[in-house]
Amino acid sequence: MRALETCLYVDDLETAEAFYSGVLGLTLYGKVPGRHLFYKLEGSMLLLFDPVMSAQPGDVPPHAGRPGGHACLAIGREETDAWQARLEGHGLTVTRYAWGNRGESLYFEDPAGNVLELAPPSIWGL
Repeated sequence: MRALETCLYVDDLETAEAFYSGVLGLTLYGKVPGRHLFYKLEGSMLLLFDPVMSAQPGDVPPHAGRPGGHACLAIGREETDAWQARLEGHGLTVTRYAWGNRGESLYFEDPAGNVLELAPPSIWGL
């Protein structure tokens, strides 16, 4: 079994789209203005929902929640320095944490306050 979807909640979808598409360089898969953004990752999906609008009944069951979640996206060990420079170049505060010989994580926040992490799968022995 593996995670198929990761869902985070954002209070401003336009700001979120600029951040996830521009800063992180993710490709937008689909969106419903005012409700959600969907990003296709390698083997999974990242879903960003407006917490108020996604709680409303519609074509799919409600997805209620609020900003303040956490997601970790996989990067290669050799990409850590470049990602840190890119994030800091966009004005983000990055906390780097070493997991012994398993690799390092980069922690930072998106504009909605979700804590994001970039790390190699080796931090989990994968």
